[in-house]
Amino acid sequence: MAHTSCAICGQDGEFGAKQPKVTCTSWNTTTVPCPNCVQVKALDEHIEEARAYIRHLKAHRAALRRGANTFHDPFTTLVPIEIASKILCFCVDGEEFKRRIPLVLSAVSKRWQVIAHSTPLLWASIRLRVYPRSSRYSYEDMLRHWLQRSSQYPISIDLQVGSFTHYTREELENQYRPIIEILNAHCHRWRKLSVAMPIHLLGLLKGNFNGKPLLSHLEIRGTDPDDDNDEGSQNWKFDLGTSLPAPHIVSISECRTQRIHINWCNVTNLFLRFYRPHEIFALLKAAPLLRECRLEGLLDDVQAASDYQDLPVVHHNLIKFHIEIWDVSLSPLFGGLCFPNLNSLFYSGSHASMTPHVSFLLRSSCPIKSLTIHLSSDSDHRAELFDILWAVPTLERLEIKGVCPFDNFFQLLADDEGGLKQRRFLPSLMEISQDRPHSWTGTFTWKDISKAVKTRASQHRAERGLPVLKRFWWDLHVSHLPEFDDGFYIDEGSVRVFEQLRADGIDIKLTNHYNEKGRRDMIVYSRAYHDAKREREKKQSTSDD
Repeated sequence: MAHTSCAICGQDGEFGAKQPKVTCTSWNTTTVPCPNCVQVKALDEHIEEARAYIRHLKAHRAALRRGANTFHDPFTTLVPIEIASKILCFCVDGEEFKRRIPLVLSAVSKRWQVIAHSTPLLWASIRLRVYPRSSRYSYEDMLRHWLQRSSQYPISIDLQVGSFTHYTREELENQYRPIIEILNAHCHRWRKLSVAMPIHLLGLLKGNFNGKPLLSHLEIRGTDPDDDNDEGSQNWKFDLGTSLPAPHIVSISECRTQRIHINWCNVTNLFLRFYRPHEIFALLKAAPLLRECRLEGLLDDVQAASDYQDLPVVHHNLIKFHIEIWDVSLSPLFGGLCFPNLNSLFYSGSHASMTPHVSFLLRSSCPIKSLTIHLSSDSDHRAELFDILWAVPTLERLEIKGVCPFDNFFQLLADDEGGLKQRRFLPSLMEISQDRPHSWTGTFTWKDISKAVKTRASQHRAERGLPVLKRFWWDLHVSHLPEFDDGFYIDEGSVRVFEQLRADGIDIKLTNHYNEKGRRDMIVYSRAYHDAKREREKKQSTSDD
């Protein structure tokens, strides 16, 4: 075989070419191969040598391609490492628990990997989903490397552990203890901690440091409701064993507050799920700096009045209250609350009566600016809505769903001249949103609605220094039947009013969600209806002539 010299590395030889074997099958019984087979064998040797040489060149090419980023990647060649590191941090800004981002950045190239691994902020958020009998050691190794790369940065942890009924509590604790102990070793760096686990595992979270804890955001979700009703163990608590952490944001679901050992004095944002009124009263007292509170799923508490006599709870710093409750009486809760500085109230529920809301608002006498009411009840709440809206004269934003406005709602909005300012109906209102009111047809007309909206959005109000309506959204559910034509189609005069208001920059959305095709713009299809109707009448008049 001929020897070839590589122009890249200078190697000379056959480059590992294999000798081909050609068997001559001529009819001649001589042992000497025929001339044709000799020539074929020589060609096969050259072909095999060429293939070996090509494999050798491809290996050179692969090695060269690995260094292409040195010349072709301006990010790592032109940008200083410090700036490149800061740019990579923007990839996780606001999405801190997308755990794959640091790994994806590290996989681009070796130089990217070096930058990513030397950027602690990329690794300052940890998201773990751990399940029984999974590869525990892989979790532990990954977690150690991740924490090492985060250096001494404050870290955010999102930990969810699985729980299955065919595992005993001891088996689950033994399974998860090594992983949680790795996290405990860095508890002095916990900035945000979010855990979803059975309550009996809370005791595995421990602190081993001196000084004030860094923790500012705490979320605990119990994944086994039966655990919370088991009073057999006093060790099922979140207790770092050091000076109490004082987080600003706290979220607790299906876990009693007596299991959470923290300093409530600094809490400004609180979320509670499935709590009793007397527990809520106690937390409001313990958190004087609370600014925002969200409650979901109130539990019955027949002993609230006897267990907590210091009512109502007056909280002067709370400005935003969000509550979603179903099938439980509101009187024990709203009857014990007073928020004098509340400016935003969101309520969603399915109760037959909204009287407790009225009493609460009158008692608080708060400067509320935003009110949202979502009801899933078939009861008639128009009279209660009338009382509620008269109790909030400072209201700027109103959103109601599932309840129809009372009969003279739009007449009151349109009455812009009568009485003193403080006796006018919602004098500061600038946004109205209504979502699918029940049985609204016949209660008021489109002329009433267009007049009210036009009056509240008029330049005349602005000239008088009064707030001007900026948004009017109404999503209806009206069937396209002859008896509902007055509701299904907006009259032509009102259409012109709404079109002009839109042209003036007022945010107006009138939609009808009456079939599976989704929402339709009522102004658009009503305009098309009237134009077509007028064209038909014109043709009919021409034919009659």
